[in-house]
Amino acid sequence: MKKLLGIGTAALLVFTLTACGTATGGKDLEGIMNSAIEASENLDSFHVKMEMEQDIIPSGEEGEKVTQTSTIEMDYVTEPLGMYQTTEMTMMGMPIESETYFTEDGLYTKDSMSNQWQAAPKELSDSIVEMSKNQADASEQLKQLKEYAKDVKFEEKEDHYLISFKASGDEYQSLVEDTIDSTLPEGLMPKELLEGLKVNALSYTYEIDKKTYHPLNFSVDMDFDMEIEGEKVQSVQKMNGSYSKINEIDDITIPAEVKESAVEIDESALMTE
Repeated sequence: MKKLLGIGTAALLVFTLTACGTATGGKDLEGIMNSAIEASENLDSFHVKMEMEQDIIPSGEEGEKVTQTSTIEMDYVTEPLGMYQTTEMTMMGMPIESETYFTEDGLYTKDSMSNQWQAAPKELSDSIVEMSKNQADASEQLKQLKEYAKDVKFEEKEDHYLISFKASGDEYQSLVEDTIDSTLPEGLMPKELLEGLKVNALSYTYEIDKKTYHPLNFSVDMDFDMEIEGEKVQSVQKMNGSYSKINEIDDITIPAEVKESAVEIDESALMTE
C-alpha cells in the first residue's frame, strides 16, 4: 500500500509540474503568451481548484490497476509567499484527506490517517520555497515553449483565448525533463525517477481572459511510463482546473494552534516503503 501511495505521489508530482510548466499566455500566439506572462508576474494571489483522475497500471500479468481520484483546492499568495491547500483523495477505495499550510516560516501538514499536525524539516521547507519561486519564473517557461511553437494551437473565443498543445514521443520528452530540471531544486527529484520516465502522449488546453490575460481554466491529459525501485508502471491521468479569487486573497498565516500542536516529520519515515 505504501509503495503504491508513493508511486501515486511521484506521478502526481510529475503531472503537476508539467501542467504548471506548460502554462502559456496573450493577438497572435507570441503576443498572447507575452501578455499573459506579464499579467502572471503581477498576480498577487489566486485560488485554484483541480479535479484529477489517475490510473496506475503495473506491468506484468499479476499487476492490478489502481485508480486514484483527487480534488485539490489551493489559496496562493506571492508576497509574502504563502499557500493553504486541502486535498481529498480516494485510492484503492480508501478516502484520504489532507490539509497543508506553507509559508517562508515553514510547512505544516495533517492527513486523516494520522490526524496529527506535522512540521516539515527546515531543509524540506527551504526546498519547497525554492521550488515555488522557480515555478513563478514565467519567462523561463516561455523560452521552453517557444521551441515547440509548431505544436501549439491558438483560438480566439468570445471572452477568452484558448491555447492547446498536443504532443507525444521523444520530441516532448525533453520538454518534460527541462521543466522538471528548471522547476525543482537540485536533488529533490530522484534521479532514477527522471531517468525512468517516458512520455507516451500529452494534450493540454489553457483558457486566458481576453481583457485581463489572467488564467481561467485548464485541462491536461497525460500518459507516461516510469520506473521506481525496479517496478515499472504506466500512469494515465486527466486533470481539470479553474482559477478564481485573483488578487483577492490578502495573506496566508499559519494558526498558532497548528504550530503548537505539530510534531516534526520523521525524515526516515518518508523513505520507508
